[in-house]
Amino acid sequence: MDEGQDQLFDLWLDKVKKAWPAEGWAEAYVRECDGDHTRAVRKYLDYVAEFRSVSPEQLAAMPMSTGERSCLGSSPTLRPNQSPVPTLDELLEIRRVGRILMYIGEARVERMAGYIDGYRLCLSLAGLKDEEYLRFERWLQDSGRVPPGHSWEDAFLQAAHGEHEAAIHRFLDCAAEFRAQPAAF
Repeated sequence: MDEGQDQLFDLWLDKVKKAWPAEGWAEAYVRECDGDHTRAVRKYLDYVAEFRSVSPEQLAAMPMSTGERSCLGSSPTLRPNQSPVPTLDELLEIRRVGRILMYIGEARVERMAGYIDGYRLCLSLAGLKDEEYLRFERWLQDSGRVPPGHSWEDAFLQAAHGEHEAAIHRFLDCAAEFRAQPAAF
């Protein structure tokens, strides 16, 4: 997405809502919510939802320095500034780079699943139908890698004897295996 939209949100959160803590929202909101990460994220998302309802005129009237305005570049937009990358391509890039922590922080299957869910939501909001990932999920079940009624997280974590990073690597390897099949496209 256009980076200007993120910068505009940060400025709005700081200058209008006065809710951008110096140490960053995550640390401050988790502390404010007595360590409850879910409440902290919901608080942040409430601000995101409020920001999305602000009119362009209100945003244009927001107090900003000349330097801050120039950082925004072109008029912010929620339209992708490049073609969206399907989920399987993103997973294969994570596998290629090999640095899971760079994408999700602590290597935990729950974080990877959340990353994938968020990524797929962004694709959907950008108007992309990600049918290939749905075929991949079916393939995981049809191939027996994920038993019926289980999530990939549970199945791969169990297969990796509780080792989260190994389970994630196994999942990414399956994405590569699926993509390598001629019928995957």
